[in-house]
Amino acid sequence: MKLPKTVLAAAVTAAASTPTLAVEFEEPKFYGYLSAGALKTDDQDFEAEGYEIELGLLGKASVSESLNLNYAVEVDLAPAANSADDPTTGRDGEADVHVKEAKFWLPTQYGLFVVAPRGTSGQWRDIYGPINHYEYNEPHAALNADGIFAQPDRTSGTFAYHTPWFMKTKLVFAAITLNDSNDQNADGRAVRLVHRSGNLEFAVGTTVLKQEQLPAFTTEDYQISAAGISYEIRGLDLGAVWENNRNSPYPLDPQGKADFDAYGVSAQYITEAGMGVAVGFKEKKHDYDVADETVYLVKVEQRIASDIKVWAETGQYDNLPSNYSVGFNVTF
Repeated sequence: MKLPKTVLAAAVTAAASTPTLAVEFEEPKFYGYLSAGALKTDDQDFEAEGYEIELGLLGKASVSESLNLNYAVEVDLAPAANSADDPTTGRDGEADVHVKEAKFWLPTQYGLFVVAPRGTSGQWRDIYGPINHYEYNEPHAALNADGIFAQPDRTSGTFAYHTPWFMKTKLVFAAITLNDSNDQNADGRAVRLVHRSGNLEFAVGTTVLKQEQLPAFTTEDYQISAAGISYEIRGLDLGAVWENNRNSPYPLDPQGKADFDAYGVSAQYITEAGMGVAVGFKEKKHDYDVADETVYLVKVEQRIASDIKVWAETGQYDNLPSNYSVGFNVTF
């Protein structure tokens, strides 16, 4: 693939022309996150469920006093833990381990440079984060893909550049390389603007996926545009997201494409005693009514220690099976 080769060649050239540096590696930080409990959906019995079982390493290599290469590696063991009662796999705890993070980032006075073979989507974090107040109904593919928003929460093969902050605002440019055999240097391109001012944050962005990366029946590049806003005051978090999809792959359309919009709003309030409640609503309006979806969300929680909380949640869907879940979260 031309783009990674170009980046690699530039890095090798720079290294060859740079005086030898004494790189110091700091001891990496080990961290973890466990979310588990009981889950009931309209089409399945109650069962014990590992929602997320994540282990990671976070570290830094000091190249100079002002130049530090950061890295993170994180895996999610929940799919393997849950595979024992999955009749479709026939495997007892032997499902694939999901790599959630494998990324490097280099902060400089000229901006932030990121290389992520696998990592959290910046578009997802900055734009959709304001409405992600939930546990099981947090809509990412490995946990509970609700089919409302199209932007994935994870990306692969990403090269990104963040401009320095100016007037509390930055721009981010990203190239996504997913396929090395379709004659495209970058299968996806993304840009977003992020603004943070006190309690108010907003972000807007666009992602374009090339037709060559999409299913064979598609005839156009696919564009996802979105905007998200959040406001926090005295324990109350308010968020809203709008997403517009143009030329989304859709096999039932004669031209293999369709448009749709998706919306989401959410509010979460947490008291000083650690008790909280969240309510939300999301809707997808598609060119084809059969693809529409709506969900109402409610969650209550209680923090019982600085790193432990218990919660109960439900997602009531129009078309997908509704769900009911209780659980606990532990971080370390």
